[in-house]
Amino acid sequence: MSDEGPAAPDLRSDETAEVVVDRTAPHPIVGVPVIEVAGVWKTYRSGSLEVDALRGVDLCVDRGEYVAVMGPSGSGKSTLMHILGCLDVPTAGTFRLAGDDVRSMSEEDLAQVRNRRIGFVFQQFNLLATLSAWRNVELPLLYAGIERAERRRRSLASLERVGLADRVDHRPGELSGGQQQRVAMARALVTDPDLILADEPTGNLDSVSAGDVLALLADLHRSGRTVVLITHDTEVAAAADRVVRIRDGRILAGAPVGAREVR
Repeated sequence: MSDEGPAAPDLRSDETAEVVVDRTAPHPIVGVPVIEVAGVWKTYRSGSLEVDALRGVDLCVDRGEYVAVMGPSGSGKSTLMHILGCLDVPTAGTFRLAGDDVRSMSEEDLAQVRNRRIGFVFQQFNLLATLSAWRNVELPLLYAGIERAERRRRSLASLERVGLADRVDHRPGELSGGQQQRVAMARALVTDPDLILADEPTGNLDSVSAGDVLALLADLHRSGRTVVLITHDTEVAAAADRVVRIRDGRILAGAPVGAREVR
């Protein structure tokens, strides 16, 4: 396989402890929230039909917070996740990522944000079956133009961070579901992002593997990471320090239950 690696999806992500990272992408200034969403609407149009998936959403997440966004299917949480991940932009309202107005960014800027400043963890893992664990983890660094030796060093350190130092040359088909999700988390850490965005990260896992993934997210949070967890599961959401409930495209307000909760 060449140093350039194969063509791969346009998503980017990742970080790790004890890793020298590329600091060309800005990180949050102390005191500036990582996420500031104000009056955000998202309207989808098909012909004369309009559907408001988000309706005036306000959300603020400070640096180092661990927040769960919870809601049933059709609540708007997936749309909100796409906006927070810079995979989509609001129809109206503002979204600032670490102080930067996302709506003013070009497509190239947004791609750089996804590559360097947001670490994605998805329910489906999104690993390339033909690549080893470390090759999957290095992909965001490959997109960023990092040299091969440095890509490998950072990838191995990131896999060690998630407890897979002995699986670096295994392909996804040789790993359990929980191990595959750990590879995905290592990939989400390798670029030292501002934000870890986990979308239903336990959805395809058994209870033991799900517990391991939640423990790892908690550990990342304790180390100072900002984590936003998207879920429909009350037990999974309770792992976060703050739970925000969304329904019918709106953030609900109410009394705390379990974790510090905004309903």
